[in-house]
Amino acid sequence: MVDVLEGAEAFEFEGNDIGVLVIHGFTGSTQSMRYLGEQLHKKFGFTVVGPRLPGHGTSVADMATTGATDWVGEAERALKALAARKSKVFVTGLSMGGTITLNLAWRHKEIVQGIAPIAGAVGILNDPMSGAMFLDPMPELLPGVGSDIKAPDVKELAYTEVPTVCLGELTKLIMATGTMLREITCPTLVIQGREDHVVPAANASLIVNGVSSDEVRLLWLNESYHVATLDNDKDLIVDSVGAFFEHLAGK
Repeated sequence: MVDVLEGAEAFEFEGNDIGVLVIHGFTGSTQSMRYLGEQLHKKFGFTVVGPRLPGHGTSVADMATTGATDWVGEAERALKALAARKSKVFVTGLSMGGTITLNLAWRHKEIVQGIAPIAGAVGILNDPMSGAMFLDPMPELLPGVGSDIKAPDVKELAYTEVPTVCLGELTKLIMATGTMLREITCPTLVIQGREDHVVPAANASLIVNGVSSDEVRLLWLNESYHVATLDNDKDLIVDSVGAFFEHLAGK
């Protein structure tokens, strides 16, 4: 049993019969999604579930023992549990959470009725991440990617180091999901900061042009960096995601 950092705990806000799964990012924690989850519940009445992905919100050493199947598997478990008790289910996620959002929409068409990936990665990596794939010798740890936030004095609860073994797992998840965008048919709201130092903004266009959904929207953020759910546009994200899911639910 591992100790969970304060603020990184899984959360759930019980509301109406519309369920929303919110998924945090790579090396981050539920802290980055709590505000979005709270406000979606408060403003729109949704039932919101925010799982803590394995190896996250504990320690770098713990994370090094986990991989893509663990992270997706926990999100999948939460999705199925939510769908078992709610009439309609939607998914949103940040960064790797956005990638997992797309992955779930691809593999669970019968459950996921709409998605809103935020800064989701599907194939275009930033220069440091791409370069790390060819380091020789390969170190066990690399500098962390957390707290890319424009707003002053706001900090993400994330690891300061990344296990390189997990970086390989993340790349596998990104590439596999990116190749299957055409299999995604549910309504999609893509949210992306124009100035994102972790996930290049070009990923947004890949998603918009790659999915087979009949309803696809793109929201550009002008006042936020990568961790947009904690940044200057956090309320714009709440209102946009909430209104999109409410529209899809027929409320």
